[in-house]
Amino acid sequence: MNFLTTPGKRLFLTGDEAVARAALESGVDIVTGYPGNPSTKTITALLPLAKTYNMTVEWSVNEKVALEVAAGAAWAGKRSLVTMKMSGINVMADSLLSIAHSGVRGALVVYAVDDVGTYYGMVEQDSRHYARLTSLPLLMPASPEEAYALTLLAFQISQTTGAPVFLLATTAVANAITTMKVGKLEQRPASSPAHFERDLAKFTKATPQWCLEQHADALRRLEHAGELCAQATGVNRIIPAASGQARLGIVVAGVSATYVEELRQRDLARYGDIAVLKIGQVHPLPHQLLREFLGTLERVLVLEELDPLIETEVLAELAEMGHFAVVLGKRRGDLPRVGDYSVELVAHALEALLAGSEDGLLDNLTVQVGEERQRPAQTLLPMARALEFCPGCPHRMSYYALNQAIERLGFARDEVITTGDIGCTIIGMNAPLETCWTEVSMGASIGIAQGLKQAGIEKPILAAMGDGTFYHNGIAGLLNAVQAGVNLTLLILDNSRSAMTGMQPDAGTGQRFDGEPNVRADIALLARGCGVASIRRIDPYQLETMIETLREAMLYPGVSVVIAEAPCTTQGILIRPQQVQVDQQACLAGRGCVDTPCYSKVGCPSVLLSLDDLQPRLSIDTATCVACGLCVSACPFEAIKPIAIEEQAVLSSVALKHVLQD
Repeated sequence: MNFLTTPGKRLFLTGDEAVARAALESGVDIVTGYPGNPSTKTITALLPLAKTYNMTVEWSVNEKVALEVAAGAAWAGKRSLVTMKMSGINVMADSLLSIAHSGVRGALVVYAVDDVGTYYGMVEQDSRHYARLTSLPLLMPASPEEAYALTLLAFQISQTTGAPVFLLATTAVANAITTMKVGKLEQRPASSPAHFERDLAKFTKATPQWCLEQHADALRRLEHAGELCAQATGVNRIIPAASGQARLGIVVAGVSATYVEELRQRDLARYGDIAVLKIGQVHPLPHQLLREFLGTLERVLVLEELDPLIETEVLAELAEMGHFAVVLGKRRGDLPRVGDYSVELVAHALEALLAGSEDGLLDNLTVQVGEERQRPAQTLLPMARALEFCPGCPHRMSYYALNQAIERLGFARDEVITTGDIGCTIIGMNAPLETCWTEVSMGASIGIAQGLKQAGIEKPILAAMGDGTFYHNGIAGLLNAVQAGVNLTLLILDNSRSAMTGMQPDAGTGQRFDGEPNVRADIALLARGCGVASIRRIDPYQLETMIETLREAMLYPGVSVVIAEAPCTTQGILIRPQQVQVDQQACLAGRGCVDTPCYSKVGCPSVLLSLDDLQPRLSIDTATCVACGLCVSACPFEAIKPIAIEEQAVLSSVALKHVLQD
């Protein structure tokens, strides 16, 4: 029994999983997306249920393709869900605008998650702007319970109006977990037969008149969706002041609404006289309800993360009403526009609202909370988590080999640029490897490298990316570099998985998303098809061969591709038959071996350094070591040696005992 379909009226779900459950109840037929935390758990929850509920569920090669597949199904009358993190909206934007103006025959829900606070990396993005750009309705849950309820509503609205519907969460909502009441899966609506009629005026952009008519249709659908949201229970609601007519009010959307509710429950006597308008319908805003709420207020606090979109609308409504009220928010600098909100920040804001004076209390709020959250990243380094490759990771081998190849060509490491890309491969930017120089978006490393080369940089330039990134958006960049005739090397670190987001299969895994065997894409053949003549496929654990291959590739006059092919080591399988350990008699750490390259240049978590009376002592953690052999190659004194088979068996049993005890 899958946890998502456990019998009972209440389930314990995250925000992502709540969306999955609601989509299941809504009769979703097609689910597509690209793995990207914090949205990954939605498809992960639905994949095991695909056959049982006659759904198609897939990890697509990128978000643009995912949207196009989902839209095609929705044009044929099916119910579709497409999921991604905020960066994926940028990838699919080109198709999104066209699909938004054409509308759908069935239902199409776009579930995206903004990583406010950048817990998973990349830029801090406010994706609400896309709803305005595309004239699409947008619902924004404040909790996992609301994620469930608004997903049900999103499918209903899309089916009724023909408009694709945005469901936008944030990391705090997607990852939160709570118990919630759910509906019955036995009531899952039946799927209608697929049907698609030729309608050029709706589904093409062949004439200006058709484009204008489609834009007008999109606006009409948006207005209709707004009306349906306004009629739905609980999407937008006013919590009146305890004393009746309110002078103070809060307009709030997203997870901050949960923080306000928590603070009111803690101290209703203090916060009970503040009226609250909680908004789940972020686009279009419920203007009539907003005006009703603002009518008697003297001071208004607007709580929304990132950009002041709702705050600007509040100011516009007040101006059109001819009603004056002080609006506290971001435009005056009262609240930060960077980072995620917290219960503590919202509590400070409520105190400032209650204070009711203009004597600098809000300035103090910004100093106490805003600056703390906006200080430069460098000041936070002592608190940062270590971001490093797993023990024995083949990517570490590849970057170590690359650094060695650069030195063999007579260059210093800081003379040769390696543009990086998204995923595990970007960890190579960190010490001690310090290989990657840039990170932009999936597949961008090749174009960046080409631009640097065409700008006149004569020294070798490399672009590095993973296999999933190559399939996602790297092929076009490679083709472009070949057509431009530039000299650069593409290093593809191929572990046949999307490892950083949870080991999802990609086009080169040789498996379908349900684990069934599938056609395996061949990176070398794809590169050959792009016109690349110099292609080498190498096992990165063959270190000397890897070094020489990279050295030769950087000397090649044109585009060269090196494919470092080895599986991810997170399963703990030994790469070589024998583990290794440091021979303390031969080790000269702190004496003849001052730099300890096995530790300082390799950067493997399994190589441990301790101080005994200020004397460095190195050892290997055999519980995590996968015997990749890199530390053996790095040691200049041959002090790291294979463990005898008998000793290895004893160490393995001890390690297993510790695991069982933990």
